Amino acid sequence: MRIHKRAAAVLAVALIGSLSLAGAGAGTAAAEETSVALPSASFRDIVVDGVHDRVFVSDPEGGSVVVTDYSGAVVQQITGEEGAAGLVLSADSTKLYVALSTADAIAEIDTATLTETGRYPTGTDTSPQTLAMAGGKLWFGYTVASAGGIGSLDVASAAPEATLVPSGRFWHYAPALAASPADPNVLVAGEEGVSPASLAVYDTAAGDLRKRVERSFISAPSISYLNDFAVTADGQNIVVAANNPSEHQVIRLSDLSSNGFHSSWQFPNAVAVATDGTVATGAEGDFVKTYRPGTTWPAFREYVVNNLQRDGLAWAPDENRLFAITGFSYGSAPTLHVLPDAGKLDTTLSLQAPATSPRGKDLTVTGQLSAAEPFPAGTTVDVTRTDAAHPAGTPVGAFPVSASTGEFMITERLRETGDVTYTATYKGDGLHRSATAQATVTITK
Repeated sequence: MRIHKRAAAVLAVALIGSLSLAGAGAGTAAAEETSVALPSASFRDIVVDGVHDRVFVSDPEGGSVVVTDYSGAVVQQITGEEGAAGLVLSADSTKLYVALSTADAIAEIDTATLTETGRYPTGTDTSPQTLAMAGGKLWFGYTVASAGGIGSLDVASAAPEATLVPSGRFWHYAPALAASPADPNVLVAGEEGVSPASLAVYDTAAGDLRKRVERSFISAPSISYLNDFAVTADGQNIVVAANNPSEHQVIRLSDLSSNGFHSSWQFPNAVAVATDGTVATGAEGDFVKTYRPGTTWPAFREYVVNNLQRDGLAWAPDENRLFAITGFSYGSAPTLHVLPDAGKLDTTLSLQAPATSPRGKDLTVTGQLSAAEPFPAGTTVDVTRTDAAHPAGTPVGAFPVSASTGEFMITERLRETGDVTYTATYKGDGLHRSATAQATVTITK
């Protein structure tokens, strides 16, 4: 789950097509990417509400939060949110909190009605920028008097009041914040825009900030100009996107030591982690790539990106849709891209049938379903038949797939002559994309 994001604006993403499949009767289903220009002047943060199937995108220059559905269609633009910057959802997705960087406050928005229901001052000239939920409180990164800091807001209280909390270190700017999906009391803070970059891990269980570990990344690895980071779903690592080096570094949360990297190039600037652990990485001049949980190579999906924005990635909680923000180029508006099935593997489905078969004799059509990782036990493929008597198609049945080979078989005895087309459909599951395939046979006298 992605907690913190931060960026500038937006443009165009093109989805690489599904795998090219050789052989007659082979096919795969490719859900289409959607790209929607947003009615906003800038971009800063993006979060996804899995309860209401909504995407929230903040626009600091326009002082608004744009709300879309999962297809990218704009549902509403919430205005009057001065300097809208960091966003975070409550655990139950009933409330959206917005850091109002030019109003020195945090706004509370009801996610059902999409109206502001509360506003909490953070202090004169604090300019809150980033948000995260940890230890039952809302934490915000702020800037005051040319220095950064961390504050908290007890949103569970009847009358929430902001408190500026000592963090045990000096921050040049408002620190970026991220929470751990595996430990509700962990808060990670990062120093962005400086060299070397630094991270600090805090325990918030007691209501304050108790530092567990801190590190400036001078070497092994050397990291500078941090752009984005997220904690992995198991809470063991932090995935970092920074201008240097040109890979997404994986850092152990326990001691902030190096634990590998995701290959990238040309200014890594975004990372998002799905609830199942799937990692998405992005760079200003590279692909958006997704990786299975616990792996750093190879990527199993890639999307061509033009001008991906800093912090411009977010997963839907169902782990399948990935949202990306691209833009500004030649005066274009920020653009939201819906990348469907980004958390799923490609599926290959094939059908083989003889060119002809005698009427009244057994006709056998075989098929195979395959992917890089196994299918669940009991997987079936639905088959329909289209012929002169059934031009709209008629169901033939659901056929079990062999767990070891992925093969299945259809046997029929047809009474009418002419062309018959079989269509096999695999509906997909949480790991595999849907797929279809067809085969045609001529029934002779």
